[in-house]
Amino acid sequence: MNEPEVSRLSIAEADLLVLEHRIWAEGVARSVARAWNLDWQMDGLDGAAMEALIFCSRRFDPTRAIPFRGYARKRIHEASSEAARKCKGWVSRSVSEKGSLEDKARELSIGILNIFPELRSGELPGGEDGGDYETNSRAGIRNLLLGATVAAATQNAASSSPEEILDYKRIIEVLATMEPIHQEIMWKIYWEGESMRTVASSWDTDELNVIREHKVILAHLSKSIATQRSLEPPRVRPGLKSHSVKIEKSKKTGMFRQLISKGK
Repeated sequence: MNEPEVSRLSIAEADLLVLEHRIWAEGVARSVARAWNLDWQMDGLDGAAMEALIFCSRRFDPTRAIPFRGYARKRIHEASSEAARKCKGWVSRSVSEKGSLEDKARELSIGILNIFPELRSGELPGGEDGGDYETNSRAGIRNLLLGATVAAATQNAASSSPEEILDYKRIIEVLATMEPIHQEIMWKIYWEGESMRTVASSWDTDELNVIREHKVILAHLSKSIATQRSLEPPRVRPGLKSHSVKIEKSKKTGMFRQLISKGK
């Protein structure tokens, strides 16, 4: 039986992908360097990230229902992490199943620290507004666990086929029913690995607006998954209303809605 033909980009198209995503790949390397307390350039993480970016550009199949960043991010992150391990004198065990699981767990941990930077100082993610200590602690733990679940789902889905993504169908389906701006926030943070500060900066808004919106999204996800029924999606808070209107006027379909459509 003949192998299915892979639809890859031309060399010129692949080179263009590298040029367009070079700064993004460097951002992934910098994120890994911060987690390992290294210098991303002096310790070679920049070269590892660039090699992985070029590798992915040459093998990217645009006909699959996976965006390039989703396809490339895992390999770039792994290459940068491997460079960090070598710099620190660690022995990589990624060839074994145990090593592979440890790598995934480490990548997930780094992602969670980027999403909830307050964890670095021993604080839980923001709880309920105006709640007491116990209520805020419970809400913080719930947000942390749910954030880890979403991160794990997108971490695996980024390198999976549309059929495999169905394993995370409930999370993806709930996200797909939300406002396009809410989908974009979750896509940028969990799928593309951007920080809330970066998202806020690109939208020319205060970081707190994105942080608060993210908390509302997590609360809705938690309730929807717990009750196992469809709930009314949350409204966009005033701080991001103007950007939400821009997205609506562009008639752009939400990223998770697009993913669901391609996976069917």
